Amino acid sequence: AVDAAARHFGRLDILMNCIGIRREQSLLEVTEEAFDEVTQVNLKAAMFLAQAAARHQIAGGRGGVQVHLLSVRSRFGLRGRGYSAYASTKGALVMLIRQHAAELAPHGITVNGIAPTMVRTGMARHWLDNPATHEQLLARIPLGRVAEPADIAGTAVYFLRPGGPPSVP
Repeated sequence: AVDAAARHFGRLDILMNCIGIRREQSLLEVTEEAFDEVTQVNLKAAMFLAQAAARHQIAGGRGGVQVHLLSVRSRFGLRGRGYSAYASTKGALVMLIRQHAAELAPHGITVNGIAPTMVRTGMARHWLDNPATHEQLLARIPLGRVAEPADIAGTAVYFLRPGGPPSVP
């Protein structure tokens, strides 16, 4: 996909990685299959997508930007939820971003991550449509509201714009 995009546009300046899945299983119930699936999508895909993009960005000699969508779960656990696979992959993605930022900086490529809490998407619908979990969510979010996709898009545009901020290793 990265090679096809670079061919189509004649170059590759930005990567916005927003793929991710969650399989909610408690620590005592998580299966190896579910853990591997979440790791494959959330971490391994990010690694090799970033690598493919970096190859084009370095070869192009113009620098570039890479932004990965994280989660607030990369920073802390959540009581009562089975997020071992999800939280560990998002935490590992933080370190992957830091390492890539350090390695790609000499090439003028910045690498950053955006780590929102709950965003109103299809993936969050089962929580948001349930009045009890919706109220629990609002109680733990400092602003008292669920983020909208536009909130995250604005942050992404800030990172992806030419001359955007430096990497935060």
